[in-house]
Amino acid sequence: MTDSHGKRVSDRRLPIIDRADLQPLRPEGVIDGRQVFQVNDHEALFSNEELISPLQPYAGAWLPRLAGRDRYPLPDRVGEYGSYSDFVKAPKYMAQWLHWKRRADMVLEGRYHEIPAAHFEGIFTLVCNFMCPHCTRRVTRTRWVEGGTWEHNTEVEKKNTMHPLGLRRVIDELAGQREDGQMGIVWGGGDPTANPFTYDGMAYARSKGITASFLTNGTFLEVDECLDADPILIRISLNCGTEEAYRKFHGYPRGWDYFERVKVNMRALARRKLERGARTLVGISLITDERNMADTIAAAEEIRAVVDEAGPGIDYVIARPVMNYEHFEKNWAQVKDGTKERALELVSEGGEVWRIFNELGIPLILIKDSYDPPPPEDGYEATECLSYGLYGEIRHNGDVQLCSDSYGNPEYTIGNLFETDLADIWTSDRRRQVLTTINDKQCFKTACPHNSRGHHHNRVFHQIERLRQAGELGRVKQWMDDVREVTYPLGHSFFV
Repeated sequence: MTDSHGKRVSDRRLPIIDRADLQPLRPEGVIDGRQVFQVNDHEALFSNEELISPLQPYAGAWLPRLAGRDRYPLPDRVGEYGSYSDFVKAPKYMAQWLHWKRRADMVLEGRYHEIPAAHFEGIFTLVCNFMCPHCTRRVTRTRWVEGGTWEHNTEVEKKNTMHPLGLRRVIDELAGQREDGQMGIVWGGGDPTANPFTYDGMAYARSKGITASFLTNGTFLEVDECLDADPILIRISLNCGTEEAYRKFHGYPRGWDYFERVKVNMRALARRKLERGARTLVGISLITDERNMADTIAAAEEIRAVVDEAGPGIDYVIARPVMNYEHFEKNWAQVKDGTKERALELVSEGGEVWRIFNELGIPLILIKDSYDPPPPEDGYEATECLSYGLYGEIRHNGDVQLCSDSYGNPEYTIGNLFETDLADIWTSDRRRQVLTTINDKQCFKTACPHNSRGHHHNRVFHQIERLRQAGELGRVKQWMDDVREVTYPLGHSFFV
């Protein structure tokens, strides 16, 4: 079974929840092969296999159905309700912010500019062993950042990589801003495996209550060291299923063994996750443009081979087309007319790629609105960005970027953690100046990627402001309470 975004609901996934809260009801009552349980005063259905995994692979993978409720709130349409069927089909990623109670209260009060970030993308190294032509980070940071970026023979040094003392300082600062039990780091880059201090840094961050998302090309992944740090997820960007396509798509010379390396590491990761009983979610990314379109099915078959050889250690696969971002001076991604449509046919229900993952029982997640055209600008009621850095970025030199979608643009730098505490940066004149610049440019309409977290928050927050202006804030509050009642928190911010 899939929802409207092509996500398969797997019978072996479970959300974050204490098993002690599961109380079986009516042992004789089985629905579609599932037992009825009582969970925190709700009724829910489980198969026996669902008791294996402690994390949802994506927002809304598991949902309660409340007895007596015939209207369900739609998480992406403020104040609107539908049938249970409508609710199941609606995207759930926009339900997660409502489980961050203090942040949600600040939204209700209209205090958007004060909301603390839920996570930061940690660009703690600029070094990567790939030269992907479509890479947003490579293109923008070679434009905006000096020194040692994206060259195969680049040495790790302070001009391109944050060293241990600085990393510890950053982590301490982030831990001090943890709110609603939530602060996370997206360990990226560059590639985080290029930074020799990454795994120790992840372990230290974990000890401070900071969750981790680890995004890598996977060629130099140290599987057990990464799992030791207990990240919420490890996601490998595969994209291709044959060596020739993989080499061209990722931009490295002929003769290197990177494709063989990533195949070995995917199998090791799936196998060790299962052997260790790790809660970490393992994801594989499939990004598509003209260069690898014909290779997408081969990539899906390679993932099938991983499962056949290493066991069911892959929790989800994500798919999206390469995106052209407004930060670029020209179109870098090779996305011609019809590319998105052809790619979507492969991964939509009934498509060749979809069928492979459907047979494996692996959820296939189509990233937000990546296959859709940008929404119309007239969908915004206010003239300001209301996301304001719910998801920021910290660069290798300690610079704090207000928005994780600014990709190193110095206009969005609001301070430096080696010079100023994060709490002071968040209330600084510089941050207020950046907000003014953002709102003058209205970049949330023109430059913000329409498949990004910030863009989706803006859409919902502008709906709230429209209802506030209409004097219907009570309707908003009731909707917020209802969304919290019919969804479960993920315990992290990485699938928002």
